[in-house]
Amino acid sequence: MIKYLSTLLVGLLIVSSSAFAETSTEQGSLEKELAYLAAERKVVVTASKMEEHVDKTVATTTVITQDDIAHIGARNLLDVLRLVPGIGITQTQFGWREIEVRGVKTVLSEKVQIMLNGHPLDHNLQNAGSAWVYDDLPVDTIKRVEVVRGPGSALYGANAFLAVINIITQNAKDLNGVQTSAGWGSFDTQQYRASWGKQFNNSAEAALHFNFTDTNGINSPIPADSRSIQGLSSNAPGRSQLTEGRYDLEWQLGYKDFKLDGRYINKKAGTFFGVASVLSDDRTQQDYNDYFLRLSRTWKIKDNFTVDTQVFHDFFSYDNIWQTAPAQFLHNGLQDTRTGGEIQANYHLSDTQTMISGFSYAKEQQGNLSDQLGVDPAHLLPTLPSTEERIRKRWGVYIEDVWDPLKNVRLTLGARYDRYNDFGGTFNPRMGFNWEFIKNYSVKFSYGTAYRAPAFGELGLVNNPVLLGNPALKPEEVKTFETGIIAHPVTGLTTQATYYHSSINQIISQVPVRTAISQYENSGSVIAEGIELETRYDFDGALQGSYIGANHVLQHSVQLGQQLADVPRQRTNLMANWAFDNTWSSFAHVLIKGNTLRNSGDTRNVVPGYALFDVGLLGKNMFGKKVDVSFNVYNLLDKHYYDPAPSSLNFIGDYQMAGRTFFGHVSLKF
Repeated sequence: MIKYLSTLLVGLLIVSSSAFAETSTEQGSLEKELAYLAAERKVVVTASKMEEHVDKTVATTTVITQDDIAHIGARNLLDVLRLVPGIGITQTQFGWREIEVRGVKTVLSEKVQIMLNGHPLDHNLQNAGSAWVYDDLPVDTIKRVEVVRGPGSALYGANAFLAVINIITQNAKDLNGVQTSAGWGSFDTQQYRASWGKQFNNSAEAALHFNFTDTNGINSPIPADSRSIQGLSSNAPGRSQLTEGRYDLEWQLGYKDFKLDGRYINKKAGTFFGVASVLSDDRTQQDYNDYFLRLSRTWKIKDNFTVDTQVFHDFFSYDNIWQTAPAQFLHNGLQDTRTGGEIQANYHLSDTQTMISGFSYAKEQQGNLSDQLGVDPAHLLPTLPSTEERIRKRWGVYIEDVWDPLKNVRLTLGARYDRYNDFGGTFNPRMGFNWEFIKNYSVKFSYGTAYRAPAFGELGLVNNPVLLGNPALKPEEVKTFETGIIAHPVTGLTTQATYYHSSINQIISQVPVRTAISQYENSGSVIAEGIELETRYDFDGALQGSYIGANHVLQHSVQLGQQLADVPRQRTNLMANWAFDNTWSSFAHVLIKGNTLRNSGDTRNVVPGYALFDVGLLGKNMFGKKVDVSFNVYNLLDKHYYDPAPSSLNFIGDYQMAGRTFFGHVSLKF
């Protein structure tokens, strides 16, 4: 199958090359645009909280630009992340998705810090993690996504454990008018967007984005047992249901040095599969509200000394009804708030050295907890007598020195200390260097630690009579070192190889304490190590705008001497973009994922690996640079593939994912 897919990919390149030979190009305009796009891809801010060349940072960083997102035909944030080396996406029974990083994943993805324009989005204090609200974030308003793999707590504090994903959206300057877009695809999927941005006399600016998305979900069969995976049984208890609808509003308002920004999201969903042993009907409903509001200002003290200040308020709530048995429904809900501020000083000692230091404070509060059980949603009774309010206060202080002692050497040294009123303090250092030992060849090394703070649901009484919280929990800890080499052997070619080794300790897990009752404990450790290989070649001359790329990861994650379940040992992405001219281009992508093992005691066969083939066509800057169109086909060969169901659901087999799907998109600029 892999050989067959590779042949198709090569064939597409040959066909595209022939079409290109028959098409003329406006070379000057194209070169100017491509130079800008190349510059965008080489700059990163998230790695060190300052703008730097991606080749010089000590962190392992991937930058995905707006142009990249358009070419791959991404429908949401997860479509973007799938192409990043070391990151994998899988479906959960509850509807949201898991983000795997370097061979480690959890259902809630709480060890990955997702940010929007530098603001952390982990507003769910009960269970941590951002994926269940932001996994299907629309991409039409995204300017770039910066993914920093490895520990980030030395700069960003809690939950920047395995990776930091910073989503940077378009501002008033990027928009400069009105933009709209619409997309339609399989499973009755609809996406609509309207944006407006304007600058006023260089002293004020405003940008507004509105997004709406609705889909009927994957709608795949649920096999009766794992034999269905091997084609030995056609029996199935039903089909998955993953209806999702969301709308959100983002705003960026600026006056002189002040800025007021934020985003509001309302998301409603069904569930991919029932929480217990039955398929959910349409009475299972998830309802989430999430927003943040931030007021910030940059104070210019001197030409080489600035101070960034901000105050913020975050809000998250859910009101969910789950079907847990044919005649049993569970209702739970809560409200979380986080209010705080941060001050950061940026001092450029010289052209070769920058010092960054800061202090942050936040008060986190949870209330309006509800937990009910009944035979149907209209007849529910409280299950727990205690729904007490919870409060947490925390502060942190950090410092970082980015210094180039020589023109070809960069040193980075930093540390952060955070203090929580409910479990104490945690200290996390970071250090590394980047050395260009030969022109266009650099070697780098880094070491850092990170922590994941216990969530309210883990510290206190969980709204579940058989799962107890533990106020004595300590934060999870990870220590990571990585080393790698970046090379540009010839013009247009970038290659990178990275080795990493992570030691994760004090993992928070559920431990049985008596019959049918478990409690959260700091129990167990994981060793994760692997190699990430990346390469990309951007064509020059008559083929400018075309590129080919690939990345491959070989990862080994072990707990108690056994390979972690539900994560592959290897994963490969193959990509090719062929520009016929400065308007039309085609894109092809092959994802190859290896087999995944089961948990200890799970007697089912391994989850088979698979290879998926996606293709797309993009037309840009048509009709006076006012119109962009695209059409993409995902899983072109209609491959049947599966994401692993947990061992608690081993009687149903695994989750069959979507077959061949389509998505078309049109964008207008006014």
